[in-house]
Parts: sequence; structure tokens; C-alpha cells
Amino acid sequence: MATFTPTITTNTTPAIVNTMTGNTTYTQFKNSLGQYDYLIDQIYFNTTNLVQIQGSFLYSRYDSDGRQNLQSVLSTISPYQTQNSIYINTEDKNLILDGRDYVKFKMQPNTTLQIKLYCDRISNADTLDLIGMNNFKALEDATDKYDFFDQYVDIL
Repeated sequence: MATFTPTITTNTTPAIVNTMTGNTTYTQFKNSLGQYDYLIDQIYFNTTNLVQIQGSFLYSRYDSDGRQNLQSVLSTISPYQTQNSIYINTEDKNLILDGRDYVKFKMQPNTTLQIKLYCDRISNADTLDLIGMNNFKALEDATDKYDFFDQYVDIL
């Protein structure tokens, strides 16, 4: 019977290194979001390894009740594609960055990955614009009080 002695090598440098472009820290990035949320229209991936963009990633978001919503986003590429980049249209996925979400994916070894998000800034006030352009008139019509906003003035 053969005896094998394993060799364990401990590296002083980490196996995975995450870097952000520029001098901005993640905390500064998160604080710059302010009171807005961001609706992701497209995601751009550029990598040094084509296998990296052939998979999918998992988008996880927590709602205000603490429930976790998971959504898988697939990247469909041509098997004959030679470019190591792809745009993924996510308008129909309703992916929103609001500070209660994260993305999970498998990172290939010895690979550099660049991710760009193309977003629209949204806020709670934008909901009225989705209903209609003259929302105050619609509110007056719905409540049958046509002078509701007539006396609305700033006292000071």
C-alpha cells in the first residue's frame, strides 16, 4: 500500500482581490446613493475569460417586510462569439438598487471582470408621474373636492 504525504502551501497574498476603480470606497459609494433608488436597464460585463460571461448570476433583494426575493439573470451568448463582453437587457426584470440587495455569481480563477450598470434614478415622487401627467387634477376629480389645492399657500 502506497503512502502519500500531502503538501500544503499557504500563500501570503489572497486568492481573490476585489478592487474598485478610483479612490472611492464602498461606503462612500453607498452613501452617495442618497434617497434615490436605481432601476437597472442594462448590465455590461467585460472579462478576460469568456467562460465568465456564459453563466448566470443570482440577484437577491429584501423587501420592506424582510422577505428575500431571488431572481436568476441569464446571459445568452452565441457559441461562436469571440468577444469577452456582453450587454444584458434587464428592463423586464425590475432590478432595483436600494441598499437591500446583492448579486451572487461564480468568479472564474485568474480572471478580471468589469461590470457597468446602466440605470435610471427613481424616487417615490416618480410614482405619480407613472399614473399620469396631471396628478393633482386627477386627485381632485377622485375626491370631488375641486378647490382642495386652491388655498394651498406658504404662510411664511
